Amino acid sequence: MLQALARNKSIGFGVIVVIVLSVLALVLPTYWTQLLTRVLIMALFATSLNFQVGYAGMFPLGHSMFLGLGVYSFGLLFTKGDLALTPAFGGALLISIMASGIIGYLCLRGDSMTFALLHLGFNILLYTIVNKWISFTGGNAGIVGISRPGLFSDTQSFYYFVLAAVSICYILMRILINSPFAKVTQGLRENEERLRFLGINIRRFQLVIFIISGLFAAVAGILLAMLDKGVFPTDISLTKSAEGLMMCLIGGMFSFLGPSLGAAIVVIISTVTSTYINQWQGLLGIIIIACVIGFRGGILGRRKSKLRLSKERVHQ
Repeated sequence: MLQALARNKSIGFGVIVVIVLSVLALVLPTYWTQLLTRVLIMALFATSLNFQVGYAGMFPLGHSMFLGLGVYSFGLLFTKGDLALTPAFGGALLISIMASGIIGYLCLRGDSMTFALLHLGFNILLYTIVNKWISFTGGNAGIVGISRPGLFSDTQSFYYFVLAAVSICYILMRILINSPFAKVTQGLRENEERLRFLGINIRRFQLVIFIISGLFAAVAGILLAMLDKGVFPTDISLTKSAEGLMMCLIGGMFSFLGPSLGAAIVVIISTVTSTYINQWQGLLGIIIIACVIGFRGGILGRRKSKLRLSKERVHQ
């Protein structure tokens, strides 16, 4: 009964958020609509990362490589392969799934520290390839000339396209999180040894989580390529991976919407504040320190823990 009530509340809250975001695009100037579009895309990227970090207890240090795989696969198929938007979209997702499976299989062959270092190493390797293979990837200049779907070419209509795509991805991720499969993934975070004793194939579950996380990050990358109308090495850099971890840390790793709040804070600070403050990274560092010290588990993570404590007191 309580779980059904909580689920209905979360659905109602999600509907309200989508309605508010839909209305905002009608009143905001073009600049802020474009900024909000970027927030939505990076929120999807951060949530895909949190699927590994917050729910499965894995610690990927190079998650931007999947954002970059989506960006570059889509950009290359569209510009070099002369594919239309829809086939390029599907091809980029297929490439990202295959790459996630291969990279995940190799990264998961060791312990947690080996996983983190291999993850980081693959990110550095892909970033180096993108930068050095100038004839194919464009190097530091990237690839330009990527268009948006015809019906969503202007800023406002493309915002609604991104809002719809991100909402669908959130619904799918929410279904996965509430499924029995997610209970096993949370067991990986809490007590991996107990799952081993129960006869559960830990590596298989981790690989599935890895692929799902990479898939949603690739979707965010494709949307980012459409937003910027091009692909650039910064999309696959270690800085972008660090930003994803900061988003999860600030918003709350153990909350579904926590990384989205963290993404909004990081994107707005890095975009808006940088026009007024040269050292805007220092402000972001202060926020991270405040969240670690004052908001244990992140902004929404602390709220969630308080609600859990209050429920326990009621039961007592």
